[in-house]
Amino acid sequence: MFERLKRLFESGQLDQKGIENAVAKGWLTQEQADEILAPKENNE
Repeated sequence: MFERLKRLFESGQLDQKGIENAVAKGWLTQEQADEILAPKENNE
């Protein structure tokens, strides 16, 4: 479920509220949600 929700979020098909709802439903842990929602850092 994590990978699917992460992919949906990154493609713009799911927003922050959707990720929060997934945590509330037990589909994700808060740590997983934080990982999805964290801004990507440049590795330069």
